[in-house]
Amino acid sequence: MKYIKLNDNKKIPQIGLGTYKITERKVMANVIEAAFESGYEYIDTAKFYDNEDIIGAELKNSNKKREEYQLVTKVWPTYFGEDLTKKSIDESLENLQTDYIDIILLHWYGKDYDKAWKVFEEYKRQGIVKSIGVCNFEIKQLKELLKIGEAPVLDQLESSPHFQNSKTLEFLKENKIVHQAWSPLARGRSNLLEEDVIKNLSNKYNKTPAQIVLRWHIERGTMVIPKSSHPARIKENIDIFDFELSDDDMKAIKSLDIQKRYSNDPEDEIWLKELLTK
Repeated sequence: MKYIKLNDNKKIPQIGLGTYKITERKVMANVIEAAFESGYEYIDTAKFYDNEDIIGAELKNSNKKREEYQLVTKVWPTYFGEDLTKKSIDESLENLQTDYIDIILLHWYGKDYDKAWKVFEEYKRQGIVKSIGVCNFEIKQLKELLKIGEAPVLDQLESSPHFQNSKTLEFLKENKIVHQAWSPLARGRSNLLEEDVIKNLSNKYNKTPAQIVLRWHIERGTMVIPKSSHPARIKENIDIFDFELSDDDMKAIKSLDIQKRYSNDPEDEIWLKELLTK
């Protein structure tokens, strides 16, 4: 495992476990067991995923001590505002059956995000959360946030070879904010893993196409949180630290950038308004 140092001097592993859409207790039990057996130390969830309770229950059933893994969750925009944000975090703590959250994130930019951020800072001072960050914030939104308080430790963004978002990545590096990729494989949404460039590198390194793409993220200095409910694939996803891509390989994958999102644009005002109804 490789680690990334955050701007608050804490560190996170460069790969973690995504849990979006895993809502069945039995499936989650298998996922968490496979993740810990494979060496994962970081579990990402969210209030919106509606699975914090089963994650909390399965973590209690595991043989892992709380300090042996990092637990990350998010506050949805409908909970932005002082009292609602506190309510959201408190409910997450209860659902996850933990005394603290390693990283708490604003799930999207939205109305009263600044009030929610102040609650994050307060909870961090109290030690209830260890680090604070954001999801789906682009450059303009990040600049606003940096004016009102503490810098986020990371920004979780949609990212893949088809959507490399290089300008935002450069801004994050300049401001010592970790780039964390969700949907790093664009799996099920694109033909990314069928691209000739990826398949050729898969043959070259005797790795799966998914492992090639995840290694590309690692080489960029990105943290990745691939999601899978299949134990074999969970193990496969983390088995990416025994090889390195060459400069030419990285250039070849860079050529795949078609600047195509497979999800919503964080700067789409219509979409942002819709968040407040979800």
